[in-house]
Amino acid sequence: MDSSSAPQDPVALKALCSAATLLRNQGKGHTVSYSPKVFIPLTRLCRDSCSYCAFRQEPQYGKNPYMTPDQVLSVARQGDKLGCREALFVLGDRPEQNYPEARRWLRQNRYDSTIEYLYQMCSLVLQETNLYPHSNPGVLVRRELESLKQVNVSLGLMLESISPRLYASGGPHYMNPTKHPRLRL
Repeated sequence: MDSSSAPQDPVALKALCSAATLLRNQGKGHTVSYSPKVFIPLTRLCRDSCSYCAFRQEPQYGKNPYMTPDQVLSVARQGDKLGCREALFVLGDRPEQNYPEARRWLRQNRYDSTIEYLYQMCSLVLQETNLYPHSNPGVLVRRELESLKQVNVSLGLMLESISPRLYASGGPHYMNPTKHPRLRL
């Protein structure tokens, strides 16, 4: 619901919230569950440049564009010791498509793509810790989904909104190929 369709009348808003609460309780109840997780930002490079994103960074001279396997394991092992159950891998969408630094790093480390490297890091965490990988790698093709399914308990995809207005000229997703609602859905 966008702000233009939200009830302006406080009584109507209260009725809407009450109806939503009733439906939630009937369908899901009051139980809230979670899985403690450790955050592993595999790379902060991304081919998109959404105007609001605080995660994405530009390449930095002298700094690896990706976490190394030793860095990934160090973070995962710390999380494991602290009682985490999941390793949440977050990364930008296909940075090798925009950044020669990413392509060069992948090639030097014998990987064809960021997704292939993600697969290997998820596999490493599964082998070396008690954590279960969960990845948010962006838009994937079926072959990549099937591959990552082997080393992830779940996969995520950020869908901020299905509004095409965000993709229009001047919008935060303008000129960001992977953020078009039709592609994400």
